[in-house]
Amino acid sequence: PVASEADRDFLPVSRTPPQYPYQATRRRIEGWVRVSFLVTAAGDVEDVVLLESEPEGVFDRAALRAVSKWKFKPRIVDGTPVAARAEQVVEFKLNE
Repeated sequence: PVASEADRDFLPVSRTPPQYPYQATRRRIEGWVRVSFLVTAAGDVEDVVLLESEPEGVFDRAALRAVSKWKFKPRIVDGTPVAARAEQVVEFKLNE
């Protein structure tokens, strides 16, 4: 294999956007959630962990639910897919 093909970090294939919580929409609340998760060798997401959120508790469930459905091309090390942890901030912004 070509050197650039041998090693690569995981790449997002599909990222389902989180569903904006109804109460937050009604109250015009915006915020973010930082999560950590495992991208498996198959490219699935497992073990999604809430790290922090602002405001606390408002968007947590929506972010965890969305991230758990994401799909990736897995990280490649020496030509072999491997599992790897990642961190992501999921932002919740209202469209004006």
